[in-house]
Amino acid sequence: MKNLIYLFTVMMVFSACKLEEINENPNVPDDVPLETLLPSAQFNLAEALGGRAFRYTNIFSQHLEGVNNQELNTENYNPDELFVGYLWDDFYAGSMINLRFMIDKANEQSAPHYAGVGKVLMAANIGVVTDIWGDAPLSEALNANNVQPIYDSQAFVYEQIDQLLDEAIEDLQASESVFSPANDDIMYQGNLARWIQSAYALKARYLLHQSNVDPTKVNEALLAAQNGFNSSFEDLQYGYLGTDVDANPIFQYYEITPNAVIDIEFIGIMGIQDPRFDFFIDIIPFTGGESKVGEALASPDSPVKIVSYIEQKFIEAECLLRDNQSGSALASMQDAIRASVEDNTFGTLTQEEIDEFVSEFSFSGDFESDLELLIEQKYIALFTQTEPWVDYRRTGYPQLDPNENGVSASNPSGEFPLRLIYPQNERLLNPNVPSPIPNMQEPVWWDVD
Repeated sequence: MKNLIYLFTVMMVFSACKLEEINENPNVPDDVPLETLLPSAQFNLAEALGGRAFRYTNIFSQHLEGVNNQELNTENYNPDELFVGYLWDDFYAGSMINLRFMIDKANEQSAPHYAGVGKVLMAANIGVVTDIWGDAPLSEALNANNVQPIYDSQAFVYEQIDQLLDEAIEDLQASESVFSPANDDIMYQGNLARWIQSAYALKARYLLHQSNVDPTKVNEALLAAQNGFNSSFEDLQYGYLGTDVDANPIFQYYEITPNAVIDIEFIGIMGIQDPRFDFFIDIIPFTGGESKVGEALASPDSPVKIVSYIEQKFIEAECLLRDNQSGSALASMQDAIRASVEDNTFGTLTQEEIDEFVSEFSFSGDFESDLELLIEQKYIALFTQTEPWVDYRRTGYPQLDPNENGVSASNPSGEFPLRLIYPQNERLLNPNVPSPIPNMQEPVWWDVD
């Protein structure tokens, strides 16, 4: 089934086209069946997150150090706007166009279960896009009749994310649906209860992102988190078979073009005594000690996480800490660390050893010190994901020094990038791109003190 899906994904015109080409192409299929659109959208989202999004955001968060080619440009905070366009297309021309078709078709065919799944995935897609770039096309995007969509404000995009997820929960709870996902759903095999949990977990993520803008979002995020996952077995993730044609994109990257290695800053924060160290970090032979992503996250069959129980427990912990419930916050943080160790050490530790490691983490009673500890542990646990760069911009933790040689036209101060530049195609072809075009030192909407 998966091999057929991938063959179709390669063949589909829009999977390899730029957004503006899609919008102009009368041959883009709008009658593809729901059961084909869904797995293609899931695959493309996983490839985007495990591909270029992984490299850009993890270099910015100092999990990775770019050493060659475009990754070196990113390391120097001087990304090439042409190559940035490939990341943009990964989302818009990859997963999101499929999801637009799927949601519209599901609504036409009275299939709310498919619509609900599509809305969860659309929220995940546009959430990453807006956190990377800020203002972004949404209300007029993915429309064949409009090849120059307006850029919606990030505040508006966040409202739409929450609305998409609320609508998704309602759709997924519908008592009747002419068509429902089944084996075509690579992520949950049609388990609607899991999709509802993932919607709540995503709501918690995006509500917490807004906490500096609106502190009331903290309690909303906590409530959403408490309606989400109960264990890591329920994570929203894309699983790979580990074959030549179906392998984790991070694994494939290091097999073909390893232009980024593990940053020494990340190694220092994690520490070699951490039981996950040998599973997260793999020394590359004959390099003088350079390392790459380890087997826990970059084996051929490693899944790509969209949102997880571990992230949700860290969200819960931060919300509780901000609500002055430090005891409960500590328990939630320890649950997150415990799950991270259990998930990534493959049964090599006893439960007693895991509990002993987790018990080493405690709060001091000083809010800033406790928040720093919490975010540091989240920074470790969510290695390879996009959220640590968001957390750094929100909280300033972990404490990191900007990369050397980071002064560029795109990043004039040389400080940590607060957003990514817009792609060249958008600057040249879409007159609605924000003007003046922001450089990488202009904070996104939710990034306020």
